[in-house]
Amino acid sequence: MKLLIKYAIELDISGLECKIGYKGDAILRLSSSNADTIKKIEAFCSRAEFEYKLNYNKSRATTDIFVVFDSDVYKLK
Repeated sequence: MKLLIKYAIELDISGLECKIGYKGDAILRLSSSNADTIKKIEAFCSRAEFEYKLNYNKSRATTDIFVVFDSDVYKLK
């Protein structure tokens, strides 16, 4: 998770939030309105084989990337 945060902090992100899920998993949410930034973070997650989901947030006009760590405990739908 630290490597992803260090990578993302150098990009054009507008939000970064980390929460602990109800089953003890860590969920990292990164937000950006820059399409290139989203692609770079998505590529990083794919290479590292992290479970992630993209979601467009209409109210803020940004795309959120939710990354789940310890994904064997938690399933994204």
